[in-house]
Amino acid sequence: MSLKDKNIILAISGGIAAYKTVELVSQLKKEGANVHVILSSKAAKFVSSLALEVMSENKVYGGEQTWGSDIEHIELAKKADLILIAPATANTLAKLASGISDEILFDTVLASKAPVIVCPAMNTNMWEHPTVQANLEKLVNFGYSVIDPEVGVLACKTVGKGRLADLDSIVEKLSSFSQKYFSKFDTELEDDNLEENLFARKVIVTVGATKEKIDPIRFISNRSSGKMGFALIDALLEAGADVIAVHGFDDASLPANRDLQRGSRLTMVKIESAQDMLDVLLQSFPSVDALFMVAAVADYKVKEISSTKLKKADGLPEIILEENPDILKELMKVKKANQVLIGFSVESDDAINEGSRKLKEKDLDYIVVNSTAAFGADSADVVIISKDEQETLHTSKKEIADNLVVKLSRLLKSKSNKMIGVS
Repeated sequence: MSLKDKNIILAISGGIAAYKTVELVSQLKKEGANVHVILSSKAAKFVSSLALEVMSENKVYGGEQTWGSDIEHIELAKKADLILIAPATANTLAKLASGISDEILFDTVLASKAPVIVCPAMNTNMWEHPTVQANLEKLVNFGYSVIDPEVGVLACKTVGKGRLADLDSIVEKLSSFSQKYFSKFDTELEDDNLEENLFARKVIVTVGATKEKIDPIRFISNRSSGKMGFALIDALLEAGADVIAVHGFDDASLPANRDLQRGSRLTMVKIESAQDMLDVLLQSFPSVDALFMVAAVADYKVKEISSTKLKKADGLPEIILEENPDILKELMKVKKANQVLIGFSVESDDAINEGSRKLKEKDLDYIVVNSTAAFGADSADVVIISKDEQETLHTSKKEIADNLVVKLSRLLKSKSNKMIGVS
């Protein structure tokens, strides 16, 4: 994960958090980046252009254009590998969303094909205002990435969400982004050969098996190892996504390599039952871009759970089962047009017909149909079905995960383009 020799345009807009950008430039330089700074006219009141010039070792651009032999915003746009806007004020977000171009900062963004990452910073009420959120959604649909602000003490002496993201976190995310995706802007490469970018996309992966209590000791479950889910988590993190892993594992039984994945872009949420999982997903799903429903969820639960251990001396217990909620059907009711929902199914008979039926019934974008031989294995025979295509794979779960991540990225891009009317 290296920023070495990457040309990063740091565009600073006029919020109090602009004072932190001298240190941000320093950190980016330590990672080997070549930093070119653009100051908005208002940002120049919060931070010294001289300090930024000394730290970046490059000319600092600002305010309106100066005209000479080179057109500044075109030259900056050409050399940019990535444009980072930090802090991004509410006013800046509005201008970006509307295509207003009244300073070199906005001229450069409009003229460049490089990825744009915005780091909002503002008062909590401003951050939560529907207009600001609508502008952010518009920018995401344009293909911009967003590093959300953090909760903390703000300049207005209140505590809430709106503080510029931690500088270490920003640099970490830029490093993760740069490792794999700067090459996608090389015009000599063919689209089909490019890895897809999920930087700052939010994705849920459900992993492993649920457990349905019989009594305080016993439960109903299944043989899911979680290997497919964890392979997807690894692939999504590598692609730059922020991942929420909803799992039923005890900490001691999590695969050992999970420790390598614990970082700011992975959130682990432990659940037990199907109802627990549904509750978590109903809360989390509305705010994410996609869900991989990989977990093997119990179809049935015990109608009356014993509060005490069932004893052999009391005779054979009568255990009555009832249906669990169908999680995907419930999520289908709240799914938005720009979200992607990918299901998994284990079938022993008539796999393709069963998968196709579930795809339609549950309004899925894709369904991945496994055989029972996949439990606990490192590879699998799967059929990936959508309404337009069907693909059969016999390979490692890692390769399957990589395949699905590319499908996800392209589908999200397609849905975003449709929402903004791009053909």
